[in-house]
Amino acid sequence: MALYETPARLLDTFIMNNLQPDERFLSQVRTAVNIICDFLKTNCFKNSGSKTKVIKVVKGGSSAKGTALKNGSDADLVVFLNCFNNYKDQNANRKEILNEVTAMLKKCQEEKRFDVDIVPNKWPNPRVLSFSIKSKELYESIEMDVLPAFDALGTAKIKEGLWG
Repeated sequence: MALYETPARLLDTFIMNNLQPDERFLSQVRTAVNIICDFLKTNCFKNSGSKTKVIKVVKGGSSAKGTALKNGSDADLVVFLNCFNNYKDQNANRKEILNEVTAMLKKCQEEKRFDVDIVPNKWPNPRVLSFSIKSKELYESIEMDVLPAFDALGTAKIKEGLWG
């Protein structure tokens, strides 16, 4: 039955059966997001020779909000870094940070259960690193964006000891 033919009382059932991904896929999305978050927190900058540390990662996107659809799930990961003291630092160093994350993701993908496809960025000073992760067990993928950020409110720095 098509959406326009669905009576109002059956809309929730229609959404569940036709639009929402199954629990197995959602579980794999959560696993993929957690793998990338752990990677960003613990492995990403450890070999770079810099003192850059991830203070906090905030998850967003449809997967974090519970609004993921079949064949259309995304995750936004806002990464608060200790190397940004202000917005000028963020703007000046963002490309270098994203290049480091890209290089480490390429190394990391060989060890994980996911294939990583990095989207080339056409901007001279990109604001985001976009990539997709495809599970080797399912045929669906999740789009991810990593956004390095300056913590303007200072709330992440309070928790810096948790990620160190």
